[in-house]
Amino acid sequence: MAGQTPTQSSVLSPQSFHVHGALTLVSLLFSANYIISKLAMNAFSPLVFAYLRVVGSAVILNALVHDRTPVTREDSWRLAGYSLLGVVLNQSLFLGGLSLTSAHVAVMMTTIPAFALAAAIVVGRERATAAKIGGIALAAAGALLVVAGEGFEGARKSLIGDLFILGNSLCYALYLVLSKPIMARLSARRVIAWIFALGTVLMLPISAWPMLHQDWRHIPAQAWLALALVILGPTVAAYLLNAWALANAESSLVATYTYLQPVTTILLAALFLGESVRPVAIGAAALIFTGIYLAGRSSQEKFIPSGARDLRRHSDE
Repeated sequence: MAGQTPTQSSVLSPQSFHVHGALTLVSLLFSANYIISKLAMNAFSPLVFAYLRVVGSAVILNALVHDRTPVTREDSWRLAGYSLLGVVLNQSLFLGGLSLTSAHVAVMMTTIPAFALAAAIVVGRERATAAKIGGIALAAAGALLVVAGEGFEGARKSLIGDLFILGNSLCYALYLVLSKPIMARLSARRVIAWIFALGTVLMLPISAWPMLHQDWRHIPAQAWLALALVILGPTVAAYLLNAWALANAESSLVATYTYLQPVTTILLAALFLGESVRPVAIGAAALIFTGIYLAGRSSQEKFIPSGARDLRRHSDE
């Protein structure tokens, strides 16, 4: 029955390719966020910037999604929880921590895949395989190599900022794992539109005071343009692509792509800010891509439709 293998590969490859392509683009968009936000963060306070980002994204996402079918009360509560984890706490803790700490924050972000894998195993969504754990560890080594090459000059900054970033990583990892079933059931676009709409309400209590004290009259046009770009790219497009990938792959694989961000950030900084690319970044990229490949191998079953999976089981017999 070995003759069935080409059929399986032809079924498998396109979906797998699209998922990895989407996640690579997400990493690029999230990395661009660091570059674009430099302008805006000079004019906006962190919480004001975060809230405007959420509100603008909610407006665009809900204009794009035309499915108005009511959700159940149980799903409404779930969506509120995912909004709290993936939007409110994620945005607030990250930007708040970033304002208190420095470049070594990239080390803290590498905890996301470990948190995601641990949570997925605890709730019974994934199985801890040697390839998956080894791939995540290898990708982590590549990310740490990038940070070590750039230096740890910020390592003595505020402990509170470090804890904020660690909390942000945990919240985002839990969001990836817990929201996965509803993404597949209600559609990724609809879920993302809902959680951002709910985020505008849930985030208002912590953003109201900074917004009242924001110096609106002296915000330059470049800062507003940067905010618009952050909303369209690293928020709307990135969250939609990430949600689609999450509905079609394991949450630990989606989280593993976090390790790409240090490398892609350095490359984008070289292109747009004139910074040099150090050789260490090239070696780190090789480690990260190898780690992602290993972590993704144990997720291949996710890319095979049930009919093809049955075909392979019969061929093995």
